[in-house]
Amino acid sequence: MDVSKMAVVAHLFYREETEAILKLLGKLSFEFDLYVSVPVEKSEWVKNLLDEMFPGKKITLRVVPNRGYDIAPFVCMFGDVYPSYDLVLKLHTKKSPHRLWLKGWGEYLMRNLAGSPEIIDSILRMFEEDKTLGLVYPEAIAPLKAGLEDPLPSDWDSCVALAARLELPLPEKSQLRFPAGSMFWFRPRALAQLFGLGLTFEDFPGGKAIRRNGTLAHAIERLLVLMAKKQGSCFRTVCFEPFRTIPNPSLWQNARDMVHCEWSRFLDFLGIHG
Repeated sequence: MDVSKMAVVAHLFYREETEAILKLLGKLSFEFDLYVSVPVEKSEWVKNLLDEMFPGKKITLRVVPNRGYDIAPFVCMFGDVYPSYDLVLKLHTKKSPHRLWLKGWGEYLMRNLAGSPEIIDSILRMFEEDKTLGLVYPEAIAPLKAGLEDPLPSDWDSCVALAARLELPLPEKSQLRFPAGSMFWFRPRALAQLFGLGLTFEDFPGGKAIRRNGTLAHAIERLLVLMAKKQGSCFRTVCFEPFRTIPNPSLWQNARDMVHCEWSRFLDFLGIHG
């Protein structure tokens, strides 16, 4: 693709997933500027890892409060730099600790966005061939599709409130398409309305007040496609490598997931993360 500038923006939180993202970035076949956000308690080891894996590379590292998951840093910390680029790849350390079988979801998203030179070339060709293309993201994994098509009331209420602020017409719940997992390629102009909202970290709940659903971050994720459409952009989904994990619906597995989830939330409360 004939573009002059590309960037990668990544929110790094979990150690194992951070290493996976940086290994993937080290194999990218194109030149890019790297923008990294990280909570203060993670900043030292992330900086050391970046220095080790990308010696001499210009990297913008910004320390952020633990608010709004990966969405708040994406919007509030780097919104001013995106207009300088033709395309941006957004990644983050997705762990999904509330379900054991979702462990591979983050890897699925990353691999389908930048897992090989062939995948990257295919996606860049999409943008080259369609100048109205604003978003490219992986298809929602099959086990989650039903829940995404029928969102929780709290998520839908947050979408209604944000859509009113953006003057976006909302479709029926079952017709709401969005990049579940919030990793995607985008043209900055497609999301210009989002970055022009003037949101700050104070608009997002954070730290020990983090909720699983119904936050502004969830609403932003779910309205990205509609924002792009309002700017005259379209979207495409991709699935080069399918998600192969099948959830186990047994009572035993549900109990294990519940214990795993509550243990993860307890570690969050203590400020201890993997």
